[in-house]
Amino acid sequence: MTNRAISSPVRARKIIQELREVASSFEQVVVAFSGGMDSTVALFLSLQALGREKLISCTVDWGIYFPSLARENVDYWVNELGVSHVYIPGREEMERIMRGGPSCNRCTKEAKLGTIRRYLGDRVLIVGGANQSDSWGKRGVKLLNNTYSPLFELNKEEIADLASFFSLPLRRIGENKLREGCLLKHLLKPLVSSYHGRAVVKSNEALLKLLNERNIERDIANVKIIGPLRHNIALINVRPLPSPDVREEIADSLSSIEEIDEISWVDGPLTLVARANLGQYRNPSSLYWLEKGKLQPEFAFPVTVCWMPSSNRKLRTFQVVDFKKENPRYDQCRNQEDLSSVL
Repeated sequence: MTNRAISSPVRARKIIQELREVASSFEQVVVAFSGGMDSTVALFLSLQALGREKLISCTVDWGIYFPSLARENVDYWVNELGVSHVYIPGREEMERIMRGGPSCNRCTKEAKLGTIRRYLGDRVLIVGGANQSDSWGKRGVKLLNNTYSPLFELNKEEIADLASFFSLPLRRIGENKLREGCLLKHLLKPLVSSYHGRAVVKSNEALLKLLNERNIERDIANVKIIGPLRHNIALINVRPLPSPDVREEIADSLSSIEEIDEISWVDGPLTLVARANLGQYRNPSSLYWLEKGKLQPEFAFPVTVCWMPSSNRKLRTFQVVDFKKENPRYDQCRNQEDLSSVL
């Protein structure tokens, strides 16, 4: 029987029973709660399985990188469900990790789960919302030490079905109707100064604010910040593409942000030019996962990546340094040290 053939009531009962079994050897259970759909469903199911006495919810506060609507959602659900809750500061730890380049999986393990463990100890069971749509769901495990992901085997549509079955009034809080989270994941370069952090926060908040004010429906909406360390290029991703006048209004809004040096709409296929840490560059499966699992799902049009090795020893992951729109000559750039002939 496939996952899609399982009804929401049957799936819910199975998850609740498994939650009880896994949690039975722990005195307290902490739900890592971000305010998004996945962690809301995980919190609700945990509450059904364990009750309020054994359960608390915990939000790692990313500061400026935490969407304001997500914070509102956290406060709403904590009050609505009557569950004990605590905010834990995590901005400095996240910034430390992101100085080495984009690393959502490391951020989850160290900045999120690590911060919760340091604050609440190792003897609690940490329940998260990881699933098949994110890096932890694809590359992690369902139960690891004291970390458990009850939605691990599900995709976004199946999680949405559970939310609908329980009549949970979920609000859109992030880049698209299925993905939320911190804003820093749209920074595709190392966070070596506040110049980079402010660029990604201001641009994404401005984009979402304008789209919401115009009641513009979209499947995806974000601004990727790429470029050399001293030059912030904003790639605006919205699908479907808004009308030309709305695009012009968005571009004008972003051009007023002092940390943005260049703006371009993603309005067709493009090639990203990326420098990778030598360990990743020499691992084809790692490059494949970065391109197909991390970058492509958050772009409005198809992307290909021209990978090049980096000589920057402080770069732990990768940095997108440039882009080109529909340039077939980029197909020949793999393993080239000098891109001057195609740039």
